[in-house]
Amino acid sequence: MGLLAACSSSTGAGPGSSVAPSAPPLSVNLLGPLQSVGQTAVLQVSQQGYLGPFTITSSNGAVLSLAQKLQSTQRAPAATGPQTIISPNGQAYVNALAQGSASISVNGYGGIAVAPTQLQNVVIGSPTPSPSPAPTPTPTPTPTPMPTPGAVVLAPNALAFTAVGATNAQRTTASESNYAGTFTAATGAAGQTNSCSGIATISPASGTTFSVTPVAAGHCTFTLTGGGTQSATLTIDVTTTNVGGS
Repeated sequence: MGLLAACSSSTGAGPGSSVAPSAPPLSVNLLGPLQSVGQTAVLQVSQQGYLGPFTITSSNGAVLSLAQKLQSTQRAPAATGPQTIISPNGQAYVNALAQGSASISVNGYGGIAVAPTQLQNVVIGSPTPSPSPAPTPTPTPTPTPMPTPGAVVLAPNALAFTAVGATNAQRTTASESNYAGTFTAATGAAGQTNSCSGIATISPASGTTFSVTPVAAGHCTFTLTGGGTQSATLTIDVTTTNVGGS
């Protein structure tokens, strides 16, 4: 038990009479917030000349629970209805356990009781939600670059004829790496688009395999263009002198 400091007596009712000293007032201090579920504050009570114990009461232990503030003391569970604890050192934990309201009162030496204004009808709200993390933006996929078409390859790239006519036609096939489309046939290179006119014909106008038909003796070229404006030249030589090929 704590000791109350001695107070000197005074005489006011005649010789030999004495007046008992009045108990000093209680001082109550709350450290920490009590606004939402999950918060905990420390209640400190003192009374001049008195070391304790103190009686602390919660009007609703299910909302505001009390526990002695000792090194080995755990937080008190929720209580149904009023809850009272004895604090040997004037300190106690006040835990906000649920939404609602409750009041705290304290009793000290000499029957002194206080109900601090700041501890009356304390309203406990819902827990403050943690902010949601910002969504991680989905990275925009980098488009895969299309491979560049390679050089046009003709197999064969030169045709030689010793007779004219459709029965003597020969074929060539065009191919190109990184390209799967068709090829366009044109006579001659740039500026020489008619070099095979009257010497040979080529068909189809667009495709991958082409048929070349000799018409008359001469030398000329066909240009085959593929992807990416790549092209190759097909060389034609007709050396026959006959004119009546079937």
